[in-house]
Amino acid sequence: MGNDGGSIPRRIELVKEKQKEVKINPDLERIAAWFYCALSKQTLQTPIVSCGLGKLYNQDAIIEYLLDKNAYGDGDKICSHISSPKDTVKLNLTPNPSYDESKSDKDSTTMGHLDKEMKSRFICPISMKEMNGKHRFVYLDTCGCVFAEQSLKEVKSKECVSCGKPFESENVIVINPNKEELDGMKTVIKAKKAQAKAEKKAKKAAKQEGGSDKEKKRKRDKTSPPQQSSLAPPAKKSNISSSAAAAVMGKVAQELAEKEKNKEVSQAVKSIYAKKEVKGNYLTMGTFNRYAS
Repeated sequence: MGNDGGSIPRRIELVKEKQKEVKINPDLERIAAWFYCALSKQTLQTPIVSCGLGKLYNQDAIIEYLLDKNAYGDGDKICSHISSPKDTVKLNLTPNPSYDESKSDKDSTTMGHLDKEMKSRFICPISMKEMNGKHRFVYLDTCGCVFAEQSLKEVKSKECVSCGKPFESENVIVINPNKEELDGMKTVIKAKKAQAKAEKKAKKAAKQEGGSDKEKKRKRDKTSPPQQSSLAPPAKKSNISSSAAAAVMGKVAQELAEKEKNKEVSQAVKSIYAKKEVKGNYLTMGTFNRYAS
């Protein structure tokens, strides 16, 4: 390159040209998004989960990422919005009856074999369309059931066709959306997280305020003397409501006392209370007799 006669520089080395944009094969991009985990780049295997951005992941890859953020090199770029398993939804997928796993390419476990058409493992339960990226698919974040978007629109119902759970239009999440839809979904996720954070903060503040009120009331009860009740104690109700009844009761009590007095007492009882003649004095009384010498 020194023009010393020993080398001839090429034009590309002397003149800088604008770099050409690298065009990615759309079929390869489609297969990579619909047949492989967006995080681990391995073939999608049940259980499969999806996030609020509609990306598909292997559940074990998400768990591994949450346990170790450095488990995958580009994990922060791909799923930085996932901070807990609650940020994902487990998908209820309908298996494809025409899919033969024994005939599938054994070497297709990595993303190096995307140059040929692949048969999807899953289909729409309504239209039987394959979930291969050629048709738009959606899932319901209330139950995780997956349908073709057009088929779900044709069913005029606010209940899931597969499980019967109710849903609203905002519960419908597009799987692998385009760039414009992706930007809108990112905004929705940020708004939901901000709202959840605000609700959590308000709930915590209300709990603390309620606890402080209870503590103040407890201290007030300890310092203040006990208040005497202004109400007088209720008067005792007499069992005898009239003087006539009192007279009858008195007469009956007197008759019972006289009967007890005139009642014959046994000889044993009489001997206890009868007066005995005492012979001698205190010197001769006792447990033994004294004899004069």
